[in-house]
Amino acid sequence: MPKMKKYVLSSAGALLVATAAALGFAWQKGDGNAPLAPTVNVQRGNLIETAAASGKIEPDVQVEVKSRVAGQVIEVLVKEGDTVQAGQLLVKLDPVDAQRQLSSARVARSRTLADVQAAKASLAMAELEQRNSSVTESLARESAELGLSSSDAARSAGHATRVASSKVTLARAQLSAAQGALAAADLSVQDAELRLKETSIYAPISGTVLDVAVEKGTLVSSALTNVSGGSAVMTLADLSDLRIVATVDEAQISRVAEGQRVDIRVDTYGERVFKGVVARVSPLGVDTSSVVTFDVEIAVKDEAADLLRSGMSADIEIVTSEQKDQLLVPLLAVQSQGKRRFVQLPSGEKRSVELGGTDGSHMVVVSGLNEGEQVLASAPAPAAAANPRQGQGPIPGMGMGGGRRNR
Repeated sequence: MPKMKKYVLSSAGALLVATAAALGFAWQKGDGNAPLAPTVNVQRGNLIETAAASGKIEPDVQVEVKSRVAGQVIEVLVKEGDTVQAGQLLVKLDPVDAQRQLSSARVARSRTLADVQAAKASLAMAELEQRNSSVTESLARESAELGLSSSDAARSAGHATRVASSKVTLARAQLSAAQGALAAADLSVQDAELRLKETSIYAPISGTVLDVAVEKGTLVSSALTNVSGGSAVMTLADLSDLRIVATVDEAQISRVAEGQRVDIRVDTYGERVFKGVVARVSPLGVDTSSVVTFDVEIAVKDEAADLLRSGMSADIEIVTSEQKDQLLVPLLAVQSQGKRRFVQLPSGEKRSVELGGTDGSHMVVVSGLNEGEQVLASAPAPAAAANPRQGQGPIPGMGMGGGRRNR
């Protein structure tokens, strides 16, 4: 029995060693039929390249309405969210002071008009006197020539004529001054009428009331005379034309151009995509913390644009290129060796390929592969990483260690 037991144990030990050796050899050699990594078929599809950015939704036209005159608000005729038309009355200011200024200007104009009429009368009298003096001078000269009167009388008549002529000149100057004063008075009246009209504040554009900054009793300052720019009354915007001004870095700006399609997403609507188009690309870059960016203005061109609100943050994707019916491979399947680009087939062959654009997950295959061929979906792990015990045997402590083996 001891001999039999010893024989059985010896046989079991030998079998275990043989099995371990076989497993180790197979583990080192590898199964030639097992793929190195998951595979994927080379298929045709569409590849869309985009440039991503973010920005804030704003109306293309937004106006801060201010008062041209100072005064107290006596009536506010609109509220936030109202739609108004250009020329619609928005706010009324107390017109009492403006009415008094207009009345005063009209009184001053009437007084100046009377001065003009008096100046005209004075000119008419001066001209009559001048004509009479001229006739008298002519008769005095003729009488002196005939010896009927002295030459002193002729000289006196000539002096009277020159005095009358000077009076005419003076009267004309006075009339001109009075007419100038009348023109100034007319302007004062027009200015006072305008000031009175400006106590009623009208909408400069058609749009939506975004904000009302005053209420009845509020005192507002003039935007024309106040050094701070005057008081804001309300803010209007044309929400039918929404824009997004986004910043695109210099690495992507060369691919962005006017007219390109844009996908717009906002947090409040989840994955819903709004359509837009690139309306303007700034030619001037801005250097911020050593990063040069360019402003890109996107016009929202979606039928449901009324769902968007001014001030919302938006994520945008500018479609810079769209290639249809192209051979595609996963980006992770592409490997590099110097300038060489290749993919690995399930057989282990490293096939060189010529590549085109990428959307960040796939690349276009220009040449080197055919539709339907299989490639590794990702680069296989390095041999040492994939089999950390390669060359050392699958079971530790079994005395089968050895040097690292290259494939």
